[in-house]
Amino acid sequence: MTSASPTTVVYDPADPIRTAAALVNHQLDQLGLGQHWVQTGTQNGRRIVDRQIPPGHGWCRAIGLHQALWPATADLCVEVDWYPDDDIPPSEQDDHWQTRLAAVTAGLESLGYAVRTPGPRRTPGEDRYQPLIAARLPVGASLAPSPADGWDHLKVHPIYKPPDRDPIWRLQRTLEDSGLTSYGARTLETHHWPAYATGAWIVLWSGAPRASTADEWHSAIARVRRVLRIAGYGLLDHRRLWDPAVDQRPYVIAYLREVPE
Repeated sequence: MTSASPTTVVYDPADPIRTAAALVNHQLDQLGLGQHWVQTGTQNGRRIVDRQIPPGHGWCRAIGLHQALWPATADLCVEVDWYPDDDIPPSEQDDHWQTRLAAVTAGLESLGYAVRTPGPRRTPGEDRYQPLIAARLPVGASLAPSPADGWDHLKVHPIYKPPDRDPIWRLQRTLEDSGLTSYGARTLETHHWPAYATGAWIVLWSGAPRASTADEWHSAIARVRRVLRIAGYGLLDHRRLWDPAVDQRPYVIAYLREVPE
């Protein structure tokens, strides 16, 4: 049987989210760490594929990541989500989790990626998967160390109960009060939150005309950035010029941060 993934995958810096994920997924497949899609036959000129995962390994996949969330010097970055083997007995899950994550990390590092485990600590048996951030950095560069306690105040999936509310309501009210009604926001998963953040959201311009230009995208994000910065939000920006032909829609990452005393 031969791999169902293409023999050559090329990373295109002009289309970084899609092509970075495609490249890293291809590399994970070649290392035997990915989803292991293999071609099992053909039908009516089309390939028939099946996913075959060795017992005891689990599997992982790369997902494209907004450039605002990349390490500062990276020229390629993806999220790699590792899923454990569901058949591992509870008594062996801790060892399985540690051993296989070490194998995935070593595999990525062997390809030249710097690897970081982001966000609050996940627990074998309780969490479905472990995200990793894999980045390609300039020669001699390394990832800046993360604060050991940067996410201790968070659960993997925060639960807001009355009288507490997801602080996205504050952000949405800020946009509405400023007349920015053509913007939408959604809460990011906690492993994408900056250290000590108490909330992080992606804010998108949802009112973009179909034929809008890169200059119009830039102006739309400049407007919302001014409002959010005045309101006390920290901001993470897209790292290259907008290209409406490639990018889905313009955005900015907004967050609130609580620094420990």
